[in-house]
Amino acid sequence: MNESVWEHLKLGFWPALAYAIVEYKYLKKVANNFPLAKTAGIYLIPVSIVVLYYSYTAILGHGPLVVDILIFVVAVIIGQLVSYKLLVASPLAEKLNRLSPIALVLLGLSFVLFTFYPPLAPIFRDSATGAYGILKV
Repeated sequence: MNESVWEHLKLGFWPALAYAIVEYKYLKKVANNFPLAKTAGIYLIPVSIVVLYYSYTAILGHGPLVVDILIFVVAVIIGQLVSYKLLVASPLAEKLNRLSPIALVLLGLSFVLFTFYPPLAPIFRDSATGAYGILKV
């Protein structure tokens, strides 16, 4: 178990990715920009969490768990709203839709890789133990 900010970002990424895969079956023919919309939304979840978390902790220090949970909820809402706006927008460049799944794969691979081999940066530091990653080295 690792309590780093990085590890918590996966709580938004993997379920959103799984949900997007299920949605694809039902929305691929009726929604515009599906790959781009889902990629943008899924990327915005961890980005929003990082921005909101580090902003509030820089100002207030460490806060209550309820604030962290609220940040997660707000991040998911932001990701879903952006995804929806892109789904109902006019079709965008096909190249963006073709490249978007590659961006999702790269983000997923980075979550896996940095779980085992994290850089020595604060976002990867376990707040409970001070360790990095889940491997004992």
